[in-house]
Amino acid sequence: MKTNKILMTLFALLIIASMVLAGCAKTEEAGPAEEGAATGVQVGIVLPTKDEPRWIQDEARFNEALKTAGYSVEILFSQGSSATEKANVESLISKGIKVLVICPQDGTAAAAAADAARAAGVKVISYDRLILDTEAVDYYVTFDSLAVGAAQGQYLIDKASGTGNPLFLYAGAASDNNAFLFFEGAWSVLQPKIADGTFVIKNSSEAVALQDKATLT
Repeated sequence: MKTNKILMTLFALLIIASMVLAGCAKTEEAGPAEEGAATGVQVGIVLPTKDEPRWIQDEARFNEALKTAGYSVEILFSQGSSATEKANVESLISKGIKVLVICPQDGTAAAAAADAARAAGVKVISYDRLILDTEAVDYYVTFDSLAVGAAQGQYLIDKASGTGNPLFLYAGAASDNNAFLFFEGAWSVLQPKIADGTFVIKNSSEAVALQDKATLT
């Protein structure tokens, strides 16, 4: 899983670099550093929080790759607040960014920020989590969330023995579209083992009501 995260982060950086190259060069002679000096910050990145190591690692990778390539970048953190997230995006737009990379705190609430960026002529990359209810997202870079969920479910199956194993299901935050995808993937492998009695759901009457349904969406 760690390798997958690194690969997907690098893939995101490749997309950003190609978009900046296409959108920022006014003349063939102007390099990325020169263009950044003329327009301010080229790439704005908004990440969810500084309180989790994963996002600090992403901050370091984005900074290193983009600055090494000669592009100016500013990275801000929402700290769990959609209002702060939108203020961060507006601040980056005011600095002349050409590309916005945003991992939304709330996929639906972030639509307003994406719309504001689109209106300002900024390319929008939804990173890790999908921004919902907007046409302003140009690219979506993420993991195979269904496969991640299936791997999580398979781990439980591999560690289970006999029948009647208690299963406690937690689906994640409703504001995070990935949570639904992870759960859908996990359910796809867990449900047959619930049906045959390997697992018994202990904490969710809603899941019990669906335990004979092989596919959830």
